[in-house]
Amino acid sequence: MSQSMQYLDRILENVMHTDKQIRYATIFDNEGKEIGTRIQDGMEPFLDELDTKETLRYAANAWKIRRSFEPKIGKGRYVLAVYDKLRRLTMPIGDKYLLMVTWGIEGGSSQIIEHLENMFSGDPTRDW
Repeated sequence: MSQSMQYLDRILENVMHTDKQIRYATIFDNEGKEIGTRIQDGMEPFLDELDTKETLRYAANAWKIRRSFEPKIGKGRYVLAVYDKLRRLTMPIGDKYLLMVTWGIEGGSSQIIEHLENMFSGDPTRDW
């Protein structure tokens, strides 16, 4: 396993230990290709594999669009989508990867978001 893959694997482990409400965490590239995923033990995914792939492609494309506005409004930090059954956060990991995390409707969204942001502040990989 390459050093960058080991690093991404550690990120997923750390994310899953952030809060017991976290259901799912995945890292994917700018084309929406899944690099690695963790699902909380005992959690049943809401989306099947095909829907998940489509969601990742959509999220990657949305970040490409956001990046085109960076010169005017600054770098995107994260996007939070709130659904009836879950909350889903997407954020960049450097320039090559994205992180998607979902958690239940119970629990502290602000604490989870703050923890995830702190994981990457001052991150030397931000320019991957």
